[in-house]
Amino acid sequence: MAQAFVKAIANRESAIGESFHVVSEQALTLRGYAEEMAKLFGQVPQLRFQPWEVWQKSVSERDRELTWDHIAHSPCGSIEKARKLLRYQPKYSSLQAVQEAVEHYFQKEGIQVIHKR
Repeated sequence: MAQAFVKAIANRESAIGESFHVVSEQALTLRGYAEEMAKLFGQVPQLRFQPWEVWQKSVSERDRELTWDHIAHSPCGSIEKARKLLRYQPKYSSLQAVQEAVEHYFQKEGIQVIHKR
């Protein structure tokens, strides 16, 4: 986000009156996210698909609401306009950003994890 703001200021003529998606270059599915996070912590992912009607009965109402909101409204935005007009280029992939945030949180909380990258 900060990079996009700086680039918008630096390219003011191109940015005024425009809106930009400031996201990762590529989408990441929930399954792909779960698989990669399991691997980050040295685990073998053990996932199986359940239809929404079945899965929603196995979680709390709050988790059901949050998950539905995410899968129903989580768009995949394109950075092409920001790349073209601002020369925006994400520093991290979606997965890299999440992994760094989780690792920072664990470090801050003193949670020891053995990584197998």
